[in-house]
Amino acid sequence: MEKLTQQKFTEYKNDLDSDRLGSSDYMNDYAKVEKIITQGVKNHAFLGLITTKFAQEINNTAHEFSLPIVSNTDTDKHDRTPRNFIQSTTPFECAQVNLDVCIPHSELDKFTAVNFEKEFNARLGGELAKNLTMIGFHGQRRALDSNPETNPLGEDVAKGWHAQLKEKDQFINAATLAGQTHTQLIKKALEKLPARLRESGEVIAICGRHVLSNAQINLDAKQLNSPNGVLLTAQNLIGGLRAINVPFFPANCILITTLSNLAIYFKQNSARLFFKQEPRQNNVQIYFSVMLDYLLENHRHAVLIEGIDEVQ
Repeated sequence: MEKLTQQKFTEYKNDLDSDRLGSSDYMNDYAKVEKIITQGVKNHAFLGLITTKFAQEINNTAHEFSLPIVSNTDTDKHDRTPRNFIQSTTPFECAQVNLDVCIPHSELDKFTAVNFEKEFNARLGGELAKNLTMIGFHGQRRALDSNPETNPLGEDVAKGWHAQLKEKDQFINAATLAGQTHTQLIKKALEKLPARLRESGEVIAICGRHVLSNAQINLDAKQLNSPNGVLLTAQNLIGGLRAINVPFFPANCILITTLSNLAIYFKQNSARLFFKQEPRQNNVQIYFSVMLDYLLENHRHAVLIEGIDEVQ
């Protein structure tokens, strides 16, 4: 590691209120570590559009709200009666996920030519955001010891949105509906949503690349080398809905929902960051973790279509 890199890296750790524990540095300022996560989420092409919250408790309950509707009441005959806005509750439990990586000294040296803190935090937050997106769509379960060799898309790290929808029977297996077009499948999926949500104009179709293989796509040249993912928008409606493609979305699926219905809850004051120098290996080991859980704000407001043929 170059002398200037060591100097800037030390300043960076001191700014995070670090303590020396043997050969490791532990970052004590939770708020600043959380800011790395918040900025990574905000800058990501997809995660910046969904719901993210910091919860105070590990075990908590989210309320699934219905869509309120205006009404008339003949008060000469009876009183006005407020309708219950809460349909049901969903328990959630934030559990720790880890982003543990090694950065070679030669790679760390590159940050000295720019704003070290800004670029280093952007890299950390950006990599976490990519992984969170991947697990949201592919996560099936939480294993005590995850295995990236057999589960390369984080299937065993946490239970994501798709797995939760299948548990709630809010999905359609297109393989059992041979010959159905994308439009017909989407129409069938919309029937599973509340009528008012269907007509609200807020529902979109998140589509896999096989679904959009023949679609005209809006693509800005600046997106081609974006470190924060690319959100592709179809020029035409698919099944009457605006259609987008986002990073890591399964190729043969369509998710019908609103973006705000997809959520990640983080446990407040749970973000931790350790650095460990390994001069024998010419690298710095990073231990980055946070407690979180994936939620659907209302599972009735989303339908997953899977098993779609590539060519229709």
